[in-house]
Amino acid sequence: MHIAINCLAVPPRPYGGGNYIRRLVGHLSKIDTDNQYTVYVSSTNSHHFSELGPNFNFVSSYSHRPLRILWEQTGLPRDLSHRKIDVFHGPAFVSPWVKVCPQVTTIFDMTWFLFPEKHTFVKRHYFKTMIPRSVRQSDVIIAISESVKKDIVRILDVPPEKVEVTYLGKEESFKPVRSAERLGRVRAKYGLTGKAVLFVGVVEPRKNLVRLIQAFTRLKALHGDYRLVIAGGFGWDYKEVLKAARESGIRERVLFTGFIPDEDLPELYNAAEVFVYPSLYEGFGLPVLEAMACGIPVITSNVSSMPEVAGDAGILVDPRSTADLAQALDRVLADSTLRKQMREKGLERSRLFSWEKTARQTLEIYRQVGRV
Repeated sequence: MHIAINCLAVPPRPYGGGNYIRRLVGHLSKIDTDNQYTVYVSSTNSHHFSELGPNFNFVSSYSHRPLRILWEQTGLPRDLSHRKIDVFHGPAFVSPWVKVCPQVTTIFDMTWFLFPEKHTFVKRHYFKTMIPRSVRQSDVIIAISESVKKDIVRILDVPPEKVEVTYLGKEESFKPVRSAERLGRVRAKYGLTGKAVLFVGVVEPRKNLVRLIQAFTRLKALHGDYRLVIAGGFGWDYKEVLKAARESGIRERVLFTGFIPDEDLPELYNAAEVFVYPSLYEGFGLPVLEAMACGIPVITSNVSSMPEVAGDAGILVDPRSTADLAQALDRVLADSTLRKQMREKGLERSRLFSWEKTARQTLEIYRQVGRV
């Protein structure tokens, strides 16, 4: 088969869906030497795909968003037809409206429909227009969790049999780190002094960081030797989070690191005593898996996909309850035996997920669709 994958949406500094795309493509290259691949990249993200096999061919197109979006609906279908593509994969919500070959589309989440106020005006209207049409045009929809599948079926009235679930995976680099030198390097680089309560992700409204700061503030008399470390780049509408930190009364104990490159993430997780991910909604919640794989106790939300990922290894809380969040934090920070049990359960749970498994399941979907 000749398979095409549109990777143009991967940003120069990938997060979330961008990490899914590049890791999926990278592991497809490791497991599949039989099929031919055409990968659409741009000048700003091609470096993420530089080590693929000889059966992977690259086509460069636009990185500027308006031009990219226009080309994806005009130039891309023509190119797919010209290259006689057998299966096309749109791994970032959208596929061409003009269908020239069997199509697969990945949907990461349904926040555009469930939490439209958590997105910019332009983005929510773009995706609320594009996703339903792309779903109708696709032969198979890939959802990254059962939670997302249920949302797709319910909101877009899609037959359940049209939606396949492929969980995300973790890189082998996410594991316990015992090297004092490696941990010390990351601590020094990001100013991590003392014990850390860690969050990893984009700073934006959906991540519920205002409540996390408020919950952490409640514990200032009980766990004064801890700092709250918020690790990730600033997304849209992040000023409320900075305001909450300023008004907390413990601003000096709230650290914003900014974007963390891949090579530092495993050590960053390992430098923490507990990982907290109180998001209001996630298609998967990859940082939860990465933290468990590093042997770090996890507190996360009891909504959407996060219970699927954490299983019985994490403590689940109501993300809209600051009191719930504070109570869970206090419980974990105060009990070293509980932290040890959670580390062991998290490591065991994380072994159920791998990018190789994701790639193999996706390849099987390509084969099924290619036979249609």
